[in-house]
Amino acid sequence: MRKVGIISFVGIVGTGLLLRYTIVPDEEKMLKSLSPETRAIYERNKVQRREQHDKIMEQMIESAKSDKPIWKVGPSNSTDSKS
Repeated sequence: MRKVGIISFVGIVGTGLLLRYTIVPDEEKMLKSLSPETRAIYERNKVQRREQHDKIMEQMIESAKSDKPIWKVGPSNSTDSKS
C-alpha cells in the first residue's frame, strides 16, 4: 500500500514538472512572440521594475531587522498609488 502511494506521488509530481517545462515558455520565447512595439515597451520598463523591486527588497530587509510587526514599521511608499 505504501509503495502504491509513493509511486502515485512520484508520477503526479513528475507529470506536473514535465507539463510545466513543456507548456510554459521561458522569458526568451515569450519576448520573441511579442510584437516589436510591445517588446520595446517591456524593455523600457524593465529597468524601472528592477529598481522598484530592489527598493522593496531593501525595505523588507530593514523591516526584518526590527522587532516590530511589518504593519507598524512604516508605509511602503509604493509608486503604484494613483494620487
